[in-house]
Amino acid sequence: MSAANSTPVQQQVADQAAGAGASAAGASSHQPASRTMGELVHSAFTRYDRRVAFVDGDRTFTYAQSAATVQRIRETLRAAGVKPGDYGSLLGGSRPETFFCTSALYLEGLRVSPLHPENGIRDHRQSLELSQVQYLLYEAGRFDDMAEELAASVPGLTVIPVEVRDPATAEDTAEVVSGFSVLDRPVRVDPESDASLGFSGGTTGTPKGIVRSHRTMVTNATYTVIDWEWPADNRFLVTTPMSHASGAMALPTLLQGGSMVMLDKFSPQAFVDAVAEHGITSTFLVPTMIYRILDLPQEQLDRLGSLETVVYGASLMDPSRMREALTRIGPVFLQLYGQSEAPNLISVLRKGDHDPDVPGRLASAGRATSCADVTIRDDDDREVPIGEVGEVCVSGPIVMTGYWQNPELTAETLRGGRLHTGDLGRLDEHGFLSIVGRKKDMIITGGLNVYPAEIEARMLEHPAVAEACVVGIPDRDWGERVVAAVVLREDAAGSAAADIAAAEGAGGEGGSPAQEALGEELRAFVREEKGSVQTPKNVVFVSSIPVTKIGKPDKGAMRDELANTLD
Repeated sequence: MSAANSTPVQQQVADQAAGAGASAAGASSHQPASRTMGELVHSAFTRYDRRVAFVDGDRTFTYAQSAATVQRIRETLRAAGVKPGDYGSLLGGSRPETFFCTSALYLEGLRVSPLHPENGIRDHRQSLELSQVQYLLYEAGRFDDMAEELAASVPGLTVIPVEVRDPATAEDTAEVVSGFSVLDRPVRVDPESDASLGFSGGTTGTPKGIVRSHRTMVTNATYTVIDWEWPADNRFLVTTPMSHASGAMALPTLLQGGSMVMLDKFSPQAFVDAVAEHGITSTFLVPTMIYRILDLPQEQLDRLGSLETVVYGASLMDPSRMREALTRIGPVFLQLYGQSEAPNLISVLRKGDHDPDVPGRLASAGRATSCADVTIRDDDDREVPIGEVGEVCVSGPIVMTGYWQNPELTAETLRGGRLHTGDLGRLDEHGFLSIVGRKKDMIITGGLNVYPAEIEARMLEHPAVAEACVVGIPDRDWGERVVAAVVLREDAAGSAAADIAAAEGAGGEGGSPAQEALGEELRAFVREEKGSVQTPKNVVFVSSIPVTKIGKPDKGAMRDELANTLD
């Protein structure tokens, strides 16, 4: 990143580095303060040789074969003219090659901006142009047409196909027995330089570019090993894109000598079959995936006996469904809390902390990790007392460098040397963090603050409710009106639920008598614990809650839908 484009944080880092260099003048050598992603990748691929690193259908890559494939991609990049500090991207599905491409880019010293495989051409073009990418690696045979269109429409972009090949027949990898002998050492770059540029998943306007340094990315990978509870024999099942969530868990898995097993498209039955076939010991799921798995009969869940660690996150988990998961699957669940600006490692709810007998514990996001300092602060940036709600703020080596070419937003978000996450939460006397919602999603009704996550958690305790999404819509009397969208459980029974389990429409606002009755029952259920201010004025029964590409409830889309329904 040029000085003209540097954020205040990046300029401070540069000034410190310059000062350190001046003070070290005359020294015979300079010892870097941190490893780089290229160095960490090289270490992961060159230590385990004949162990299985990746399984993709009937293809199996040892660590040595993986290293040879990465080296082949590096040589292709060099032939294309890449230089350290250039900007690279990749477009691929849940294939080993997607991670191989990421690794090759890091090893050659490029900054990496992955494209989400489910996005369309317009989103890809915008991401590439905003991040000024010069080289795009893509999965040949799957994204050829898209790559051709991007090459024609994005100025200065070179597209490079990467073939999906069988290592057992590929002549350059079939006999490889040592990754160390074939994988060149990484190109050395400054640990404080940009390693990654990703974009926020916003639904409106220009997305925010989130810059993370090599130091931040290395910290993320190494502390994921430290702070999460991994199986001794780690066989990780990939259920989310390798270019994003699962890719972030590949390096920690490989550093421990584990294996990554590909599941290109998630379905509950495919998940169970893959776990049983491969003896899977760990995986990552978003809550909606867990709900769908729990809808399977118990004889299918009994096939998940090899699982030791199921990491989950990306959105709030229904405590009642987690209680069900603990009973029907077992005490294998570990929750992560993070965001793109501080990925995966703000806090963790460990397996042993999933105690359904402790009030509120299953609704908690756990305790701060060993690489994050978490405080709760008010609008004046003062720390609030234990138990009070405020903005979750984070400091430590996992925090981003800043927002790409947006020094004003960077300064505002990182003021006081802390990341202001935009999440509202509280800490209890034991250090457990509970998230009550996004600051921007907080509802102000009649001049009083209402936190949607707390209402959702209460509604999810009702036996008829499978999912709940609470938003505020404009109201001329109250400013905002609290409204809840509810998905009913398929096995809902009792009260009026059985009569409308498959119905849609506004409860209490022109719906059927059964809808009106259940809507009022749910409102009374909330009122009993939360009071009248937090009780939804309307309950709307829907078949599903819209979600973003990473599985989070899309509150903006839900808000628009409810506003139109109740207009």
